[in-house]
Amino acid sequence: MSESKPQRTPLAGEGPRKTNPYASEHNKLAVAWKQRSLTLPDDARVPGVYERHQRAYPVCLPIEYTSHNLLPEVRDGAIELFVELDIPWHDSVGGGPSNHLRDSQVQCVNALFQMVSDPERIKLAFGGAIDIAEVLQIEESRFMTFEYIGPTDYFGEGIRHGKDVGRRRGTNCTSVDAAFLYRTSTGATELALVEWKFTESYLTALDRNSDSDAIRIGRYSADLEAADGPVRNDVLPIELLLDEPFYQLMRQQLLANRLEQARAHGADAVRVVHVLAPDNTGYQHSLVRAEHRAAGGSVDEVWTKLLRTPDRFHHVDPVVFLDPAVTSDEYVDRYSPASAADA
Repeated sequence: MSESKPQRTPLAGEGPRKTNPYASEHNKLAVAWKQRSLTLPDDARVPGVYERHQRAYPVCLPIEYTSHNLLPEVRDGAIELFVELDIPWHDSVGGGPSNHLRDSQVQCVNALFQMVSDPERIKLAFGGAIDIAEVLQIEESRFMTFEYIGPTDYFGEGIRHGKDVGRRRGTNCTSVDAAFLYRTSTGATELALVEWKFTESYLTALDRNSDSDAIRIGRYSADLEAADGPVRNDVLPIELLLDEPFYQLMRQQLLANRLEQARAHGADAVRVVHVLAPDNTGYQHSLVRAEHRAAGGSVDEVWTKLLRTPDRFHHVDPVVFLDPAVTSDEYVDRYSPASAADA
């Protein structure tokens, strides 16, 4: 996740902003699921208040049912693991997950949590994108972990006001949504850093703070300017990589490169695996400055030009998770457009 709070597509009624049709469609799917799902009690079907908003939205659960945003097969275990690893939930309600049904972190956990103890699901989900012969434990008794930040603070992200305050998984440092370790068919050990996107888009250029920009440039510019670094510095200057989604993409690729150089977890290679629906055109249109648009017609096109090591970045279509053998019947019912059509 990004260092700052992730940008999101606004809820209906928040005022005139650019909108993402993919997010609007999934609003409708989420509300339909909320009304038909047997995993929710009837009292959870009413609109819920989101964060500090003064009104309730159909796409949100009532706050007393926020834990039901996690599907039954993952709910208790995921909440316990996030407490154990001190991982904060995005837009948390009472220390638990968000009550917004389009929350990306919630979808990621709903899809991946069973893989913590079931490596065959990892092979089924990701084996079409990367060469997985055997999944290895990345942490004790875990084949999948969440909000991974790596063992070392390579970029000084734990330094605040001259003091080392440390890093916390999932906030104020470069985190990837999930990670797993595996052995390839040739016997190499590799680490996969999974970034999960649901309905995210970044369609408006946000005001930036010159002091914050200077801190970020100071942290990442040396790696970006390195001749053997993973991201080219002759396509866009670092100042234009501080806008999302490029800021996140850049930092995660720099982290992957540092982890590979350090052979973290014994890995011979570290790959970023980007889970993103091809239909999320809002994400691809997130080119908020003229210089971004001049570099390419979509985020993928620009990012491909920026990558010096394209074999270290892979796309996964989230349609692979709409298979009960990979996730569950409940996951498929919730997130598949076909389920809504059949209801």
